[in-house]
Amino acid sequence: MKQILLINGGNSFDSYESYRNHLDTKEINYDRLLSRTSWKRWLVEQLTEDEVLIPSMPNPQNAVYDEWRVYFEKFLPHLKNDVHLVGHSLGAMFLAKYLNEITLKNPVDQLILIAPGYDDETNEELGSFKINSAVNVRRNARNIHLLHSVDDPVVSYSELAKFQQDIPTATSHTFYNRGHFYDVTPTFPELLTLLKQK
Repeated sequence: MKQILLINGGNSFDSYESYRNHLDTKEINYDRLLSRTSWKRWLVEQLTEDEVLIPSMPNPQNAVYDEWRVYFEKFLPHLKNDVHLVGHSLGAMFLAKYLNEITLKNPVDQLILIAPGYDDETNEELGSFKINSAVNVRRNARNIHLLHSVDDPVVSYSELAKFQQDIPTATSHTFYNRGHFYDVTPTFPELLTLLKQK
């Protein structure tokens, strides 16, 4: 049985003032608030023979890397064999930064990073999640996949090249019409195929 741990995204800011400015100026996307099937819920429904964990990370609207690290490390003793880590957006940045800084007792079988930022602040601040290097990530995962869409409005597609340079052994998957892979996308068959690989 696979253990799949999926870390969702969020926002991180360089200062409280930046966070407040974000709250003051952000417009609500009404369509994203409507109840829909997300690809994350769909994934759980498809992987009935596996353990799929989707934790709520601390304060995702104003996330702090050290807080996420403390919480994430509580899951590590529960991970056994055939572990697959999936991160989306800020969750992917978290996994890349964390796995670059530490060495796991045992490498995970698969690491999938979906639309991660690296150090670009043209669209959003990255706060404490900004990545300086991801070269050590490969020591912690046997199989690494990078997924990004050319039309991503949140994280520039050019960020993918930075991960490719740091992790040349990773397999890259380019999409053209998936945006930032938001939850309103009802399915994600390409991700399901990757997770079903032996």
